[in-house]
Amino acid sequence: MTMIFSIETSTSNLSLTLLSNSKVFKKLSIKIKNELSEILIPTIKKFMTDNSITFQSVSLLVVGCGPGSFTSIRALISAAKGIYLSNKHMKILGINSLAGLAMSALNEAKNINVEYILASIDTKRNDQFLQLFKINNCNKRLLPFSVINNIEPIKMENFSLYLKENKLVVGNFLYVGFISSLLKNKSPNINFYKKSNQIPDAVWVGKLGLYITKNSINYKSSKIAFDEFKPIYVRSPEIN
Repeated sequence: MTMIFSIETSTSNLSLTLLSNSKVFKKLSIKIKNELSEILIPTIKKFMTDNSITFQSVSLLVVGCGPGSFTSIRALISAAKGIYLSNKHMKILGINSLAGLAMSALNEAKNINVEYILASIDTKRNDQFLQLFKINNCNKRLLPFSVINNIEPIKMENFSLYLKENKLVVGNFLYVGFISSLLKNKSPNINFYKKSNQIPDAVWVGKLGLYITKNSINYKSSKIAFDEFKPIYVRSPEIN
């Protein structure tokens, strides 16, 4: 059985997923604090053992590279590089974690017929990382969406200005990710993604990686996927 193994730790969750034949085979999500570097490798080993899978059965290793918690992203990328060095038969793919969020909301965005997905991750510094993606509705040889702008840390009081600068109106985008109470109160008419899971998740990082490899998509210079594990830092790294 050939597997895709994906890992995501950009926020306060450690998320692991095994995909087989485009379906989720097994997944695990646990809350983390500051102990990720100590528990990451043991948790991965136990997850693989519990599901009777070895890395010899993994054909693709996909990792969420941020933005998010500097400490968590650094620990994950270090561990992922170590796994790959011991298992070089695998292909590897780094994924923009905001693009993983956009992937989770893609079907809903198409169903409500919007043009864009706006993805958000809580920075834990009274603002949020935002990035805008434009949906590709027609060509399976392209990524499912394209990046419209660079990742920015935006405070809620500047959210309306952000929408204006990116020519967004309430009806033409779906918002996915961190939703503050202030945002809900200020912008109740926004199309918010309806699923409860609003944080980066290994399931969707893995599914985006699968979509890219299955369709032999050229992702170079896309700002969505990378052929190496490198952290996405929007501002100077800090311990968090």
